[in-house]
Amino acid sequence: MKKKYLFVFSSLFGACLALLLLTGFTGRQKDADIQFASVKDVKVDDPFWSPRFRLWSTVTANDVFDKFEGKHEHSEGNHDTFSNFDQVVRGDRGTNGHLGAPWFDGLIYESIRGISDFLAQHPDPRMEARIDGYIDRIEAAQKVDTNGYLETYTILNEPNHRWGENGGLLRWQHDVYNAGMMIEAGVHYYQATGKTQLLAVATRFANYMTEYMGAYPKKNVVPAHSGPEEAMIKLYWLYKNDKELKKKVGVPVHEQDYWNLATFWIENRGNNCGYPLWGTWGNDASEKWIRDNKYSAPEFGNHSRPSFGTYAQDSIPVFQQKTIEGHAVRATLLATGIATAAIENRSPQYIETVQRLWDNMVGKRMFVTGGVGAVHFDEKFGPDYYLPTDAYLETCAAVGVGFFSRRMNELTGDAKYMDELESALYNNILTGVSLEGNRYTYQNPLNADSCSRWSWHSCPCCPPMFLKIMSAIPYYAVGNRQTGGYKVWIPTSR
Repeated sequence: MKKKYLFVFSSLFGACLALLLLTGFTGRQKDADIQFASVKDVKVDDPFWSPRFRLWSTVTANDVFDKFEGKHEHSEGNHDTFSNFDQVVRGDRGTNGHLGAPWFDGLIYESIRGISDFLAQHPDPRMEARIDGYIDRIEAAQKVDTNGYLETYTILNEPNHRWGENGGLLRWQHDVYNAGMMIEAGVHYYQATGKTQLLAVATRFANYMTEYMGAYPKKNVVPAHSGPEEAMIKLYWLYKNDKELKKKVGVPVHEQDYWNLATFWIENRGNNCGYPLWGTWGNDASEKWIRDNKYSAPEFGNHSRPSFGTYAQDSIPVFQQKTIEGHAVRATLLATGIATAAIENRSPQYIETVQRLWDNMVGKRMFVTGGVGAVHFDEKFGPDYYLPTDAYLETCAAVGVGFFSRRMNELTGDAKYMDELESALYNNILTGVSLEGNRYTYQNPLNADSCSRWSWHSCPCCPPMFLKIMSAIPYYAVGNRQTGGYKVWIPTSR
């Protein structure tokens, strides 16, 4: 296609943000109301945003990787979480030697995804070489398992509880979540660099999941932490729209299976054995019930799994949920996945569900800062209009609001969704990283007395999420609407 150039002044970023746009729209979803430009095709030249993008793509990106390597002030002994992959390569199993929380694999993949989008806009050979080195270690760890399974926490600490089965606790282990984040990293790194190594690793893992999970006689496994739903759809879109890539990647590709699994994960949420009763029994008793493998009793049938509870949006089927509930990050990422699926299938049931959840979130459970997740316990949404000044308001949850709102704009074309992204962006998400680019906040209450920055955290989930959304902001700034056969270039807000 012949390149066209257009300067757009988008109110998404408040003051006039100049964007140089080439006609490289992704074109993935021809029926979507808004189609966003490829992240490679939007160049930002703006006094507010340009220096920040440079800071985050250099200082913050390297700082996050450095600290996952254990280079931080709280490090005592070995805290190089990349070494988890090396332990798997050397054959360690059940050693309890895993470094960091079970979701650290996912955080590493999320960081690669976010930094990939920065690389697409601002190529950096040194950063690319650094990531390539990590990918070599990840691939080596995956090759140890003939199925392509790779979840370092489960392999090193709970090898008999793959996918949370046999008395495992998937709410804690994050096997499916981590796999989804690997898939998303593989897609974004390929789109940024044209390299297929990580994409092949991710595709191999996706193939294993599609063979293992689904309607009976496959296993009833869904993500206890949402996020993989959207990731799997991105993989489906990538191969659906690039037939030649299937020949290059070096592993079998079954893109329809990826779509089928993503919708299974969405539609099978809430379809469980009905126990444990988290709200009645409490967390300790509920976790023990799962650890004792009670859900495998014959009365629950042969496609049984435990309930993850309201915390993980699993107490009832998702299409019956009237309000947005539970852990705020999981809830917003689940809603993002449903909205992403709706862009593809245009299902009225999907569309009505995400509109209902978004309206409840913004109308009754969101703070003026765009923050969500009022309750510290379980990092969750409170009831309608429960909005205390010392609320929890995790940075990751505000990022989830941004992802959800952006997909809703893409689905419907309604500018109100981007207005809320803008609110969350300026008033909550930007607080997540210091002006120096190397200190972070986990929670952002309106009461600043209880808020402080840290150089690193025992659960450093917010820096990778920050990188993911900030590196995508240029991509979110400008959209294309197909009207009467003519392309109309529009800013996506107002």
